[in-house]
Amino acid sequence: MRDLEAIERAVQERFPDVASDIARGELTLFAAPEQVVDLLRFCRDDAALACDYLADLGGVHWPAGEHVLERQPSTTGWPEYRVSRERGVVEINYILRSTSRNHWFRVSVATDDEDARLPSVTSLWATADFLEREAYDFFGVRFEGHPNLLRILMPDDWVGHPHRKDYPLGGVDVTYHNEKFIPPPDERDLRREVADR
Repeated sequence: MRDLEAIERAVQERFPDVASDIARGELTLFAAPEQVVDLLRFCRDDAALACDYLADLGGVHWPAGEHVLERQPSTTGWPEYRVSRERGVVEINYILRSTSRNHWFRVSVATDDEDARLPSVTSLWATADFLEREAYDFFGVRFEGHPNLLRILMPDDWVGHPHRKDYPLGGVDVTYHNEKFIPPPDERDLRREVADR
């Protein structure tokens, strides 16, 4: 099943409240946290979908409030735009691949950034073990039921989750807008800075 619309229909026949988007040749399905395990299990077990591989799991932190993203002509080329959210979320994207059907698509789930929790899918794919640990390490998402949810890339005693947009910056000799140099983490009290957020 390489037709993205056919995959979309197959999932939405089983899960009618799952929203979807097809853009730039990519399918994204938007699931609620309480249904993500059932939806992913369906994608793995359905004969037409046959997603036998969790190829990747990534995260994006979208904090609450109004944000202006400046134009990035030298890097991404993205135009300036404004984003406003009443509540902050951490979005987790599961990249599912079928090696037998030669297709892939994304399942996106958002969890509140104040208490980021999702059920673990380590019972569905072994690759979820390290991928969920990485998302925990960088974004602070607690995957309930994970057999060994420990940091995987940052030191064990690291404070905070460095890919969150509310993580304190510093450690690089760069002049910021207020011309204040932020010292490297080993010269700061990160516990206080994280607690003061």
